[in-house]
Amino acid sequence: MPHNVTTLSKRQVAQAVATLALSAGVLLPASGSASAATQAHAATTTVAGQVAAPSPAAQTPYDRTATQTLDAIVDGNFAAATAHSDATLRKVLTPEALAGAWKTYQATFGRYRSHGDPKDVAVGEYTVVSVPLRMEREAGEFRVSFHKDGSVAGLWLLEPGVPISPVIRQP
Repeated sequence: MPHNVTTLSKRQVAQAVATLALSAGVLLPASGSASAATQAHAATTTVAGQVAAPSPAAQTPYDRTATQTLDAIVDGNFAAATAHSDATLRKVLTPEALAGAWKTYQATFGRYRSHGDPKDVAVGEYTVVSVPLRMEREAGEFRVSFHKDGSVAGLWLLEPGVPISPVIRQP
């Protein structure tokens, strides 16, 4: 099975415990173009598991799956949160592993308060969705990468502004 390698700062090393999974064989460059595939559905902002007023941003199917996954994590339904994972991700990201990572993330950033609108970046055959998080002590970011079929290739809990970095294939 391939292994992924990334270069991490001290802050990112501390967050590595909260990093939920790596996607085998995914190349995510630091630069990318915004996805043009949007639909005419209004985005919503979730506040402590409750749907707030709709925002004007359109949502893609990837955005909806990302926010549903985040809502499941916040609600403690880790089986639902991992339901869209691809076969590779399912091997490393069990519901129990996700529960532990979420606990560690909240210990670092504080309890979840709400999230903002998702932003998509197309990277090769993948779509990466980043969702800003408002946590009790400091801001965070939830990131999900998707295959074209809608399955989840990778899932991360990060500090805001972490660039989408290359994941290098290893034999």
